[in-house]
Amino acid sequence: MISRRQIAFALGLVLTTAGGLQAQLIFSDDFNAGASGQWGNEVGGWSAASGVYDAASPNNSPPTYSSLPYTLTDFSVTVTVNNLTDGGIWLRSSSNQNGILLITGGHGQTGTGLYWHEVQSGVSSSSLNEVTGLFTSGVSTATITVTVVGNTYSAFVNGSSTPATTLTSTLFASGKVGLYDFSAVQTLDNFSVSAIPEPATYALLLGACALGAAPWRRKRSVN
Repeated sequence: MISRRQIAFALGLVLTTAGGLQAQLIFSDDFNAGASGQWGNEVGGWSAASGVYDAASPNNSPPTYSSLPYTLTDFSVTVTVNNLTDGGIWLRSSSNQNGILLITGGHGQTGTGLYWHEVQSGVSSSSLNEVTGLFTSGVSTATITVTVVGNTYSAFVNGSSTPATTLTSTLFASGKVGLYDFSAVQTLDNFSVSAIPEPATYALLLGACALGAAPWRRKRSVN
């Protein structure tokens, strides 16, 4: 028989998990001491100098790519982008040939906004859900946070609680986080990635609490 104290403990665990551990930091890099050895530096000759990170050979054919060795499902990533011109963040990627790519700066209005690509087998979709007028090309610095939960990708600028642009895509269930660079002037700083517990985690804990509470409730009804 599970006691009320055990049930209370389990409920407290659920509340703590849901309220206090919604995002668990798993990696950060400010590049002040160079780039972390966890960066893959797969394509583009990436390096850190003067506290910022970029590719020595920025390109989009093939796209530059430097990833981290974590396979993630639901997560958030934050990075400061200097001199916003053309670069981006790889999400749920397996290489520079597959993944969701958020473009920072980019084409169109001389690099003033954000948009998404779905990249499959090296082929990029058209620009998706583009928003312009956010930045001054080659001048602006912005902190961009992307959350990936289920099939929804949301990009936030400078701490706003309202996403600047979102994407719904079912193409990739999980994958790595990485960086993309197609600019001679755009650089990256203050990078972090956090894992977000999946909703199933909360459901399992709540289910355990419900199962534990049922015998206690039945016992009270008999008395």
